[in-house]
Amino acid sequence: MLESALCFLPMLAMFFGILDVCYAVAIQSLFSQAVRAGSRWAITFQSSYNGTSCSSQAACIDQVVVSNAVGFLASNSSYITVNYYVPPNLSTPVMSCTAGTCTASGVVTLPYTYSVTTGGVTTTITITYANQPGNVVEVTIPGYPLLWMVPIMGYSAGSQVTNAGHTGLGLTLTADALDVLGNLPQGASQPSP
Repeated sequence: MLESALCFLPMLAMFFGILDVCYAVAIQSLFSQAVRAGSRWAITFQSSYNGTSCSSQAACIDQVVVSNAVGFLASNSSYITVNYYVPPNLSTPVMSCTAGTCTASGVVTLPYTYSVTTGGVTTTITITYANQPGNVVEVTIPGYPLLWMVPIMGYSAGSQVTNAGHTGLGLTLTADALDVLGNLPQGASQPSP
């Protein structure tokens, strides 16, 4: 009986550790696919998703990511951030949107004008919209707190995280995807960011 107890406890800890690691890897993969679907949808410049009109492009992107996250974001788009960048400055977003609400960065202001020289010919390009064709859209989940399924106090790795009102040891998952906004479809008008 003593030998069984000494073998059973480490075996359970190893079993649940494997489950937790597999769970975290699966959720990370799911979020990576969800933000990729959001960035791919963004380049289509549609004004509705699944038959529902959106107040802005960022709101529709949030819907795409939430529906591709298979319930893990549970209609909570506050974990999703959509950033728009202008080609010459990919370090600072011109606009950042969270939960469908967009704010300008203040560092890069619109309209933004820059020049490109190709073959000795200089072309001046003016960007008036954050989601103008040629700009870059980034869809990201910057920090999703993932609690361990079986938190064994004193034995779990990770930092203190809070998710849905529950606090414990866990991981903070991130995922992001970028894509270049292409040309507008024929007959389409520029949607708001």
